[in-house]
Amino acid sequence: MKIRTKIQSYSSLFLSVMLILLSIIVLIAFLLISLERERDLLEDKASLIEENILTKDLISGDPDLMEPYTPDDGMVRIFDTDGRLIKSFTDEEDLEGLAVKSINEKGFDFSKADGDYVLTYRYAYPEEGKKLGMIEVTQPQDTLLENLSTLALVLGGASLFVILLSIFAGKWLANLILKPISIMSGTMMDIEKSGEFKRIPLSDQSKDELQVMGVSFNRMIERLERNYNRQQQFLSDASHELKTPITVIESYSSLLKRWGMKDEAILEEAVEAIHHEAIRMKQLTEHLLQSASQSEPSKDIEGKVELISFCEQIAQTFRRTANREIKIQSEFKEIYAMAISSKLEQVLVILLDNAMKYSESDIQILIKQRANEIFIGVKDEGAGISPEHLPHVFERFYRVDSSRARKTGGNGLGLSIARTLVESFGGKLEIQSEVGEGTLVTITLSHQILI
Repeated sequence: MKIRTKIQSYSSLFLSVMLILLSIIVLIAFLLISLERERDLLEDKASLIEENILTKDLISGDPDLMEPYTPDDGMVRIFDTDGRLIKSFTDEEDLEGLAVKSINEKGFDFSKADGDYVLTYRYAYPEEGKKLGMIEVTQPQDTLLENLSTLALVLGGASLFVILLSIFAGKWLANLILKPISIMSGTMMDIEKSGEFKRIPLSDQSKDELQVMGVSFNRMIERLERNYNRQQQFLSDASHELKTPITVIESYSSLLKRWGMKDEAILEEAVEAIHHEAIRMKQLTEHLLQSASQSEPSKDIEGKVELISFCEQIAQTFRRTANREIKIQSEFKEIYAMAISSKLEQVLVILLDNAMKYSESDIQILIKQRANEIFIGVKDEGAGISPEHLPHVFERFYRVDSSRARKTGGNGLGLSIARTLVESFGGKLEIQSEVGEGTLVTITLSHQILI
């Protein structure tokens, strides 16, 4: 069953039950109130007869004397203590056959007389504490029952009208409520058929839960589209980066196969080129695997690290392997902080490797402390990066100068991996650069500092 049908059916059913219950309550209340009024009327008649029964000789006098005390279309009867009828007055012959109840029972009695419902009140009339007999006042209830039937008919007709109106109102309400859901469902089907990322048109006037759901759906689509585009770009760039060294290796291996084995110069050139491209491909593969694994939760635990000696140890490794001067500058001799040493070392290696690739001059590692933050900067005096390229340097495979990156072996993944690593342990990675002045990449640690 469709949601629209459920809303219509359940709302109409609920309203019908409520209207039926309300009608029953109204009818019962009307009947009780009307009967109470009739009882009060009969009780007043009986009291009035009692007051005048002896003074006006209602018992032995002319029966017409009882006419003023008789309800309209009703009947008055007076019995003695033995239950014998003394006096009776009525304009309705049908009431004369009304059965006589026990005269010792005072109260009201709702019964039938010749097929019609009547209300009877019996009241003892004493004199100076002595019981003389029983006064019986009877009133037909045809008018009451007619009014009750009319009220039931009116309530039934009104309820039926409201139920029919609720069916159309429920349909309109269901369409109004389900319209955003229908649009969302249609958009989903369009996305499934066309493969395109589409958004739901939303109105700024509505602020209900459906509006929130639509906004969340559009955000989800935007995120999926962004991730999809990134994935496509990643695959395209990765395939392009891998294609180049494979092509070079294939070309030189073909050259060796044809005549390079006999020519030592060609052999040396080919072996060197194949070795260089193999190293590049290995580094690229490692970076790709490392970049893809950044989404996995880290199992590394923070530990106490002395940053000055930590940076000095990494710098010394680069001094020996690359024969480059790396200076460490700091206002402190020792700075202890809580950090993940393996990830911090990996970030520093990436930053120092980049600085060495794109700068021929000395490299500096600047360590500063301000308030509750520690700054570790890697500074070079290379060509620098122009302002239009700075916002994109942390994007995967983005390279400021493709030709220069090709010569140095860069693949555009280093800074992206470095930023992901720094953010994984709660830090920040920022870059400042000026063309012709050099580049400064700064790691900001906000962890507990232990001096």
